[in-house]
Amino acid sequence: MSADWDHDDVARLLALEHAFYALALISASNFAHLAETTPSAAVKQFREAIEGSVYDIGQASRETKAAMKHHLKRMFDHIAEMAKHADQGTQRS
Repeated sequence: MSADWDHDDVARLLALEHAFYALALISASNFAHLAETTPSAAVKQFREAIEGSVYDIGQASRETKAAMKHHLKRMFDHIAEMAKHADQGTQRS
């Protein structure tokens, strides 16, 4: 990020979030295919592992960990919604 926070920095963060959503769904779908489960079930597994790992970050303050957990919840809620659509695709196959 730049020293003076601006619109481009916000756009960069939003682009990273969008890429995270897409890559997380692709990864979950690939995992689901290999594990013979649904993308939604894989997203649930990924969510639990990643949200739980926030507590392993020793250098982050309690407030930072709480904020991270809040953002991860919001992001995984979005991915879970995307996975529901992916589940429908696997049901047709």
